[in-house]
Amino acid sequence: MATKITLNFGSASIPATLNDTETARAFADKLPATIRVSGTGIDFCGQMPFSLPYEQRQVDRGWKDGDINYNPGGGWFALLFDDEENSKRYGDQVNMGHVGAPLDILHELDGSFDLVIERA
Repeated sequence: MATKITLNFGSASIPATLNDTETARAFADKLPATIRVSGTGIDFCGQMPFSLPYEQRQVDRGWKDGDINYNPGGGWFALLFDDEENSKRYGDQVNMGHVGAPLDILHELDGSFDLVIERA
């Protein structure tokens, strides 16, 4: 069953939904969680404070704009909001969910944040 979450970048709150994979369910079980993320212009990415289970068949290349991914090789959390057309060059992606709001707000955010992720 999908899990509704909220991604809190300071005063900006963004709704999202985690999918029903083993990885996303394990992530939901860890919530609320705080992850220090930094913006790159195409994503907000940060080292996860914990590892998550995944199946090798879940590991893929690239993303769709708005995806919430886990990188098991590096233990990274990523909220990807741009450059979908060039994303196939990035491997080791496990999709956990997707943002449920227009991505414009993510383009307006800049810098580093203590991203607080909680169940909605």
